[in-house]
Amino acid sequence: MPTSERYVVAVDGGGTQTRVGCFTLDGVLLARCVGAGGSPTHNHTAAENVCSTIAAAMTVGELAAESAVALTAGMAGYEIDAANGWIDTFFDGAALTCPRQVVNDAVIAHRGALAGVPGVIVVGGTGSMIAAITDDGTVVESGRFQHYAGGARHLVYDVMHRILIGDHADADAKLVERVLAWWGVRDVGDLRRIVLGLDGQDYNDVKRRYGGLAPTITAAVDDSPLADAAVTRLAEKTAVGVRLLAPLVSRNAVPVALAGALATSAEFADRITRLLAASSEPHITIASAALDPLGGAALMALQSVGVAITPELVRRLQVSTGR
Repeated sequence: MPTSERYVVAVDGGGTQTRVGCFTLDGVLLARCVGAGGSPTHNHTAAENVCSTIAAAMTVGELAAESAVALTAGMAGYEIDAANGWIDTFFDGAALTCPRQVVNDAVIAHRGALAGVPGVIVVGGTGSMIAAITDDGTVVESGRFQHYAGGARHLVYDVMHRILIGDHADADAKLVERVLAWWGVRDVGDLRRIVLGLDGQDYNDVKRRYGGLAPTITAAVDDSPLADAAVTRLAEKTAVGVRLLAPLVSRNAVPVALAGALATSAEFADRITRLLAASSEPHITIASAALDPLGGAALMALQSVGVAITPELVRRLQVSTGR
């Protein structure tokens, strides 16, 4: 029989997966489920994925829909400064009638990582976003400056373009072999034919195929000059985005949090940390994340129903989300 205990629902809808957590009003995890991606720019069934993952979490926790008091969702593809009428279909099928707030996934990542302190969030995974949140809560993304750094697939594009034009060295041989193996081909000529043949395939499937190769590239940075240069170039582009936004936060010290599998990889994080440390004013530093994006969504949901955000609550959410 479903429990009648009041709870909030937190949703982290990314390009690769959707994560849902149900939490008591004092931050204890009641249920957690992971489903397929919730970003409409990367998944044709994004709405169904989000609804089914919410429903699965409620089933796992034996939770009554009417006991939910708030839902906060951070959604990749949810535009910060535009109409997002499509979003209602992502939750209408979840049988929840509680108030809900939907924001871009960068906002929940920022809220969790910096626990509400003004700063910059770098989201790097299936997709990419760099956003500042100022002391009055205003969200400004680097795209406002016509800037875009790129996510996992863009890192792979960089490496593959250089392989295709022969811009690599003997030291890159192992990485080239791994790239060829990923695509199931024997040589660069076959790789070129495979790439050209992708035009007729589903765009989202193609993006995921490219993006899935990114961990192979970041893992090769110590042995492959090609991988090292590609990760460094992406870190440099990202650092530019951070520096464009930092003065909007403060003229003095600006914390930066990293979220997403690519951005938080040691290889990328090491490079952007060094690049930002070398910048002049304002002073920019990489901050250790207090909570992951799902924890950030939970924090926002709890705050929306009047729960006081205390260090003890943050600690409970850290335990609940495995931080």
